[in-house]
Amino acid sequence: MNGRPFFVPMIGIVLLFAALGPAIGGALFIPLSIVFKTPTDLEAIGLVVLLSTMFGHAFGLIPAYIVGVGPAAATGFLYALWDAVAPGRAPRALVAALIGGLIVYGLILRLNPVWASLEMTIKTNMDPQATEWAFPGRIGVTLGHAFVACAAIAGLVCAFAANLIGLTTRPELTLADRLHPPGEGA
Repeated sequence: MNGRPFFVPMIGIVLLFAALGPAIGGALFIPLSIVFKTPTDLEAIGLVVLLSTMFGHAFGLIPAYIVGVGPAAATGFLYALWDAVAPGRAPRALVAALIGGLIVYGLILRLNPVWASLEMTIKTNMDPQATEWAFPGRIGVTLGHAFVACAAIAGLVCAFAANLIGLTTRPELTLADRLHPPGEGA
C-alpha cells in the first residue's frame, strides 16, 4: 500500500456529510412526509404546504441540524470506511444511501419507546377530542418513513458531492494499475 493519507480525507468526508446531510434532509422532510401520508383532506394538505413554505425554509434547518448532524456524521464515517476497503467498481453512493437509511432506522427504533411514552402521557392528561387532533392516526409511522427516506437521499447526495470534488479514501492507483486495470486479461 502506498503513502496516501486516510485520516485527512476521512475527516473531510465526515465534515461534508455533517454539513450537507441535515440541509438536504431538512429540505426534503415536509414533501416526503406529505408523500407518505395518505391524503384525506385537500384543505389539510394545502395548509401543511402553506405552513411549510412560510416557516420551513427559515426555521426548518435549525431542528434539521439538531436532529441530523449526528446521524449524518456517522454516515460519513461509515461511508469513508467503505470507500477505503471497497473494491474499485463497488457502488459507493448507493451504499452511502443504505448506510444513512439504516442509521436513522435504527435511531427511530431506539426512540419509539420514548415517543410512545410521551404520546400516552399526553393522551391520558388531555381531552379526548384534543388528543385525536394532536396525534392523528399513524402520524409517527409516516414521520418515521420520511426520516429514513430523507437520510437515505441525503447520504446519496453527499456521496455524489464527495465523488464530484474528488474527496475519497481509496488508495491511489499506481501507474501499472492505471495501464492494466484489474479484471482485464493479462
